[in-house]
Amino acid sequence: MLDIVKQTIDFYMKNLRKPEINELNINNKDLLWERASCFVTLYHKWNIRWSSWNIKEISQNTVEELIENTIHAISEDKRFSKLSLQESKELKIRVDKIVSRELVEKSNINKIEPTSSWVIVLKKDYEKMACILPNIDAKILTWEDYAPILEQKLNEKNFNPDDYHIYTIKTKTETDY
Repeated sequence: MLDIVKQTIDFYMKNLRKPEINELNINNKDLLWERASCFVTLYHKWNIRWSSWNIKEISQNTVEELIENTIHAISEDKRFSKLSLQESKELKIRVDKIVSRELVEKSNINKIEPTSSWVIVLKKDYEKMACILPNIDAKILTWEDYAPILEQKLNEKNFNPDDYHIYTIKTKTETDY
């Protein structure tokens, strides 16, 4: 998966357009047949600078999902400036493929394990969505510790779990660092 993200970035920086699948060298052909939801996170100087993801499978296959999320991260992540040519040469990459996704009942939110589970919250009207990676902060030890982070990410004054669907996910991760 990392090689697809790297090729996509290189292609985009050279051609200023999204590559077609046949313009990439796909070593793992299984990715052409499976559908998976993937997170693409790009780090520059060890800081998260760009990312893109979907909670559900959107594209026809995993390769397309990786291409779409990579292009979105480097050109449309509004939190950051677009990727420059110099930055593209200095990136570290993390790809997470969702292997399980579970809707958490409100009565079980205190059982979420912050060191091993991703948390995704999705407003019931689908207006807002946020993701918190496992081990993102050593100070996150319980569900209550998520609230300030979610309030900031969701631009909410008081995070109310009753207004959101809450998922935990497990992923298979590949990194080049």
